[in-house]
Amino acid sequence: MEISIASSPSIDKQEIVDSLIHHDLELEDHTMDTMEVEKQVTDVVVTEQKLQQEVLQGDTSTLGSYVGPSTIPTSTRPPYDYTEHFTTETVFPSDEALVDWIRCTGKQHRFIIVIKGSEKCIKNRTPRMRFSCERSGKYRPFVKKVDGKEVAVKKRVRSTGTKKCECPFELKAVKGNDGWTVSVHNGTHNHPPAVYLEGHSYAGRLSAEQTSTVVDLSVALVKPREILTHLKVQDPENVTSIKTVYNVRQKYQVIEKAGKSQMQHLLDRLEKYKYVHWTRGNETENVTELF
Repeated sequence: MEISIASSPSIDKQEIVDSLIHHDLELEDHTMDTMEVEKQVTDVVVTEQKLQQEVLQGDTSTLGSYVGPSTIPTSTRPPYDYTEHFTTETVFPSDEALVDWIRCTGKQHRFIIVIKGSEKCIKNRTPRMRFSCERSGKYRPFVKKVDGKEVAVKKRVRSTGTKKCECPFELKAVKGNDGWTVSVHNGTHNHPPAVYLEGHSYAGRLSAEQTSTVVDLSVALVKPREILTHLKVQDPENVTSIKTVYNVRQKYQVIEKAGKSQMQHLLDRLEKYKYVHWTRGNETENVTELF
């Protein structure tokens, strides 16, 4: 019996056939049609090719994430149910505690959960919040508006992608007399969790306390890489990158300068930290020498 199999660069077709025969696929001349075997083998090949293409198109920070045109329709992707992990009877004393718990729970399972909507300051309405996966919704192209009217924008010729894949995951939180409670509206994701979160811009955000630590260590002339190591020792789940540390340092330096020139900023630092120094200027009030 001769079987024709579609070519694939990554899979040995004969090995697949042998495997199917070994696992209860007993090929008999008069009991199984050749076309049925070909279909099963081809399905395995196509599935492998789709997985390879998805990995090649994926974001470097989340292996297998959806970037660019999808090769597998969203409706056919298997749901990943995390309802039990977000189901809790805990009453949170503040919205900050609620948000921290939801985000930490999401990170533990390698998902990024964001605030989808908030109604905390509407008069005569019960405060409530909605949370969703960062990959919920669909990509919306940029629309430029002038005086409230849309203006045509030249389309970019470069190829762009999006991680939005209409993920249905959603949580709802309501504030009662005792505090905040959360319920699962839809606990399924239509995409697999990230293999790792290092380098993810949202997951790598620093808290106020961590930002203060970066500033204090920077003032103490600690090297950025050593600062990053300190943050990860203090919080093993921290996925901050070295770029975030540099950004915090740069932002602090801009705030410290507050419109001053480099020389003015230097003199201000010398005065603040009680350095002994002498300066000499000319009639234009420009500093010519500094000791």
